[in-house]
Amino acid sequence: MLKTIWKTLQTAFKSPSAFEGAPWKFAINQAGHMAVVGLIGGFILPWWLALAAYAAWEAAQWWWSEADAWDGVQDVAFVAAGILAAVTMTWPPLAVAGLFLLAGTLRRAATPLKEMQDG
Repeated sequence: MLKTIWKTLQTAFKSPSAFEGAPWKFAINQAGHMAVVGLIGGFILPWWLALAAYAAWEAAQWWWSEADAWDGVQDVAFVAAGILAAVTMTWPPLAVAGLFLLAGTLRRAATPLKEMQDG
């Protein structure tokens, strides 16, 4: 099982994606950042360690895998929202993140339509 987890992490590290033109993949990806990394990380680690470790992951991915910097910042923001919800045990951070999730999903859904309209 640990070998499978390690291979999954290696694959994720080597293939960053902002999921342009794929709104549902974006939504699932960011919800996963918020829930799996943020909430769980916020429950099992001190908040600052969970956030610093994930920010280091994104920085390394940007450096070695040529990921988009803005996508890394967006990923860290969703992780931070999950950590904040875990630490405060309140729902408002998740509600605000949900609005950003909706905005990002709608933008990705509109991108292919706009390109078709523009010719």
